[in-house]
Amino acid sequence: MYLLIVGGGKVGAPLASSFINEGHEVFVLDNNPDVVASLQRELGMIASIGEAASVRALQDAGASRADAIIATTNSDADNLAACQLAKTNFDVARTIAIANSPENAELFERAGVDLVVSATDLVLANLATALPAHPLIRLMSIADRSHELVAIKLPPAGTSIGRTLSEIRLPYGTKVVVMITSTGQSKSPDSDPIIEAEDEIIALSPTNSTAELWELLTELR
Repeated sequence: MYLLIVGGGKVGAPLASSFINEGHEVFVLDNNPDVVASLQRELGMIASIGEAASVRALQDAGASRADAIIATTNSDADNLAACQLAKTNFDVARTIAIANSPENAELFERAGVDLVVSATDLVLANLATALPAHPLIRLMSIADRSHELVAIKLPPAGTSIGRTLSEIRLPYGTKVVVMITSTGQSKSPDSDPIIEAEDEIIALSPTNSTAELWELLTELR
């Protein structure tokens, strides 16, 4: 997937690194030259200087081909503007925004942002080397905390391997967003794909069912 991150600071930079490590194509837009220079030193030429609320900057960053835009600046106004411009000007399918002020989360949702994340609840998944081979990674909590976005990589000897997604009885309320193969290719859940070893499932899960989902998908034969 091509992911456009607006804001390369304390949230955006680790997210960019994590997504790159997962094999995604990432580009970061930030209005601070020092931040951009730091990202380029650490991650390569994947960042440029630009304003979150600039149509031209978003266009130059490839918004027209982005699968999702993730707005992580420290300005809620800029985060909201970036998501709205991505939708209206570039038809970006998925918009995600950090709500730095919890009281703004409802405003973001009413404005049509697909996923609103409270800054105080954000959990970054940049610790893969210190985790087990097939961990449950909590990517982010939804504003009301009743659901969370999680990533689960499936073990080669798992009971789910070789079955289609529809054959798996997922916990009630769970929605698979996308499946990523071991080579970084995406598989749409709508096509009912066959589950393969080392596939990573990105799912929106009720918080009280996440542990059950992980146990189901990582159960061994």
